[in-house]
Amino acid sequence: MILGKKVKIEDVIRVARGYAQIEFSDEYCARVNKCRSYVEQFSKGGQAIYGLTTGLGDNCRKFIPEKDREIIQRNHIMSHTCSVGEPINEECTRALMFIMLVHFGCGHTGIRLEVLDLLRNMLNHNIIPRVPGHGSVGYVSLEAHIGMVLIGEGKAWYQGKLLNGKEALESAGLKPIVLSSKEGLIIVSGTTSVTAFTSLALYDAVTLAKTEDIAASLSLEVLKGTLMSMDEHVMKVRPHPDQERTASNIRAILKDSAIIEKYKGHRVQDAFSLRCIPQLHGAVKKFIKDGLDVLEIELNSAVDNPLLLEQEDGSPIAISGGNFDGTYVGMTADVLAIAITDLCKMSACRIDRMLNRLVSELPAFLNKSADYNNGLMLIQYTAAGLMGELRILSHPSVVDNLPTCANQEDYVSMGYNAAKKAYDGIQLAKYICAIELICGAQALDCYENIESASGTKAVYHLVRKVVPVMECDYPLEPYIEMVAKQIIDGDYIRNVEEKIGKILF
Repeated sequence: MILGKKVKIEDVIRVARGYAQIEFSDEYCARVNKCRSYVEQFSKGGQAIYGLTTGLGDNCRKFIPEKDREIIQRNHIMSHTCSVGEPINEECTRALMFIMLVHFGCGHTGIRLEVLDLLRNMLNHNIIPRVPGHGSVGYVSLEAHIGMVLIGEGKAWYQGKLLNGKEALESAGLKPIVLSSKEGLIIVSGTTSVTAFTSLALYDAVTLAKTEDIAASLSLEVLKGTLMSMDEHVMKVRPHPDQERTASNIRAILKDSAIIEKYKGHRVQDAFSLRCIPQLHGAVKKFIKDGLDVLEIELNSAVDNPLLLEQEDGSPIAISGGNFDGTYVGMTADVLAIAITDLCKMSACRIDRMLNRLVSELPAFLNKSADYNNGLMLIQYTAAGLMGELRILSHPSVVDNLPTCANQEDYVSMGYNAAKKAYDGIQLAKYICAIELICGAQALDCYENIESASGTKAVYHLVRKVVPVMECDYPLEPYIEMVAKQIIDGDYIRNVEEKIGKILF
C-alpha cells in the first residue's frame, strides 16, 4: 500500500490485519518535508509556538532554548506513558500505528520523515508495541507507549517474543530515533486511538449487519414465518432506503423456499422479531453508514495541535486549535454500540423463539433425543449473558467529563472509551449472530422432507462445515467460536451471494 492519496477504512483493515506492506509516495514525502521546513524556520525565531518553542502542558508559558528541545520531547513521551491494564490486541495496535502514519503525514504537523519511516518499518516488520488498554480520555496515553518504542524504550513483541523497545528494533535491523522539536507532542496528540478502534468496529459492523440479514432469513424460514411483512408495498409507504434494502435481501434469500410456500397463511402475522426485521436492521445500517461518512473525513484530516499551515503569500503560520478533539468519532462509536446492541436484541429474541417449543412448533431446544440430552438449551443462556454485557456497553461515554491538566483541559471528549466500547461490542455481537446461525441450521434439520431456499441451504452447509448435527450433547464453545470466525471473515455473505446475487447494504 502506498500512502499519499485519500485513505479509506478498508486500508486501515488491510494494514491492521497484516494484509499489506506500506510505502510512501513521493507526494507524501514532499508534503512531510515541506512542513518540516516550517519547523526549522520557527525554531530559529523567537515566536512562542506551543510544543515547538515552548514547554508542554502547564509549562506552555516557558520558552525553551533550541538546545533543550530534544529533552522536552523525550520527557513528554515518558510522562505520558501511563495507560494501564491488559494490552490491546495486535490488530488494534497496528491500526493505531497506521493512522499515526496517515495523520502525522498530512503535511501540517511538522514531524520529520525519519520518524515516520521508523514507524512504517515497525509496521512492515510486525514490531508490535505493548500498549496497555485503559486510562485514556481520548488521546495521549496509548500513543505514548508506541512513542516509547520509537525512542528505544518501552516493550514490543517481535517474532513472538516480548522485548524491550531497543532490542525489538535492533532485532529487525532498525535503530531508535531521537525526537526533535514538536515530535513528542505530535505522537501523543490527535484522534489516532479513537479513530483506530472505531474503524475496526465499523468495518466489522458492516459485515455483521449483512450477516444478520442472512441469519434472520434462516430464522424466519424455520419459524414458518411469512414474507408478507417484507412486501415492497409496505416498504414504499415508509421509504427509508435501508429498510427497503433489508426487505429486498430477505425476499431474495427466501424467494425459492418450499418451507415458506408450504406455510403461507400459517399465521395472520408474525412476532415482532420476524415482522420488524427490515425496520430494525435498516435503522442499524443507517447509523453504520453515518459512521462510515464520519470516519472517511476523520481518516483524511489534520488533527494535531498546533497545526502548521501556509498563508496566501506562502509563508508558514502556526495555529493552535481543537482538531484533536475526539467527539465526532466518539459520538459515532457511542451510536454504533447502541445500534449493534439493538441488532443483537432482535437476534436474541429469534434465538429464544427457535428454542422454545411453545412458539417454535419444533422440538424443545431443537433436541431430537430429549430423554438424555439438553440440546441447545444452554446456548440461549450464552446469548442472554452476552446481551447483558452489550447493554452495559451501550451506555454513552462522550457525555462523561472530568477536567484534566489543571483545568486547562476542562473538557475532554472521552472518545476513546466510546471507541473501545464499540470495538468490544462487536467482539460480543458476532457470537450472538453465530448462535442464531447454529440454531437456524439445527432447526432446518427438522424439515426433512421440505426443501429450504437455495440461499439458506448455502448457509446450512457452511454451518455444517464446522458444527455437526446435534444428535447428542457436545461442548458448544468451540463451535460458536468457529462460526463467529466465519462471520467476521465474510464467509456467509460470499456463499449466499453466489446463490442470490449481491446483498444490498
